[in-house]
Formats: sequence, C-alpha cells, structure tokens
Amino acid sequence: MINNYPSSIFKKRINNIENKIKNLGMKTIEANRKVVFLLNDYNDEIAKEVIEYGDEINEIVFELEKICIKFIAIEQPLAGDLMFVESTIRVSNHLSRIGVLISKIAKEFKKVKDVKFPEKLLEDCQYMGVYVQLMLSKSINAFLDRNKSMAKELKEDDNRVDDLFDSILSQVTELMSNNPDYISSAMTLIFIVRYLERIGDRTVNIGSRTIFMLTFKK
Repeated sequence: MINNYPSSIFKKRINNIENKIKNLGMKTIEANRKVVFLLNDYNDEIAKEVIEYGDEINEIVFELEKICIKFIAIEQPLAGDLMFVESTIRVSNHLSRIGVLISKIAKEFKKVKDVKFPEKLLEDCQYMGVYVQLMLSKSINAFLDRNKSMAKELKEDDNRVDDLFDSILSQVTELMSNNPDYISSAMTLIFIVRYLERIGDRTVNIGSRTIFMLTFKK
C-alpha cells in the first residue's frame, strides 16, 4: 500500500517549523518595539533587555536553521514545501541581522541618552523608528500569511524611510556645522538612524523572499 503524501509526521515537522519562525518573528518585533521605546524615553533596564533579546534571537535562528536543514535531508519535500523551508532559513537570517542591529541601537543610544538634541530632530528619529517597526511587522506577517500584496508594499515603505534618513542627515549635518560641541553625539545619532534604515532594508528583503516563495519569480 502506497503511503499518502504528506504523512502525519511530515505535517507535524513542517508545522513545527512554521511555529518556530512565527515565534522568532514575534520576538524580533518585540525587541524592535522596545528599542523604539528607548528613542522616546531611555531606560537602562529596557536597553539591557533589548541587548539580551538580540542574543536570544541569534540562538533561536541557529536552532531553527538546524531544524530546517534536517527536515530537508530527511523528508525530501516537494517544490512548494521545499521553497517554504528554504525561505524560512533565509528569513531567519534576516531576522538574526535585525536582532544585531537592534542591539547596536540600544548600545549607541545609551551614549547620547542625556544629550539635548533639537526637538524636531528627535521627533523625526522617533517617527523613523515607528515607521520601521510597522515595516518589520508587515514583512513578518506577509511571510507568515503568504500575503504577496503586503510584501510588495514594503519597497514603497522603504522609500519613505530613505526620505526620513535623508532629512535627519541634513539636520544632523547642520547641527554639527553650527554647534561643534555636538559633533561626537551627532555622529552617534547618525549611526542609530543608519541602523534603523538597514532594518528597513532587511524587511524589504523579507518581502522579496516572500514574493519569490509564492511566485518563483524575483
């Protein structure tokens, strides 16, 4: 008698992968939410939590990769399931890098937590953080829900983040020109918004991978 495909064990294993990438995504969203909070109201304990989240995310990604590779080797899945598992590996790597960037933001912001930046500059940095948070949530939900339309929106969202970065960079450059005492702290702020921009780029990559997973087209 020929066994039906997929088997109950196969379904259990692929459901396990789906649950783990979902949990990884939710943890990354929470870590980013906390770092956005720091941009509004710095807190040493929350900064410490954010850095610890980064380490936890890397550990989860490492374990998830092992599970995915073992699944491919044992189950030899057909095209659709194989594409999902391979995409999970790629998306988890993007989330790992996002975790690193989130930790870097927390560490950098600690250096300038007491600096009195112009209100408009801080508001724009905070808005950029919130916007990137929305992009991160959108990219993860698009992947989990296999939502091509949502994934496509991320490139347009990224253009908005790039505009915000350019505006902030102009403000920081003017600040340094008019107030040499701000040079060191202003450079730190540039690092922070650059990390935010790179998180946005990673969300676009997740969206692109989602589209490829669904259409087999780049």
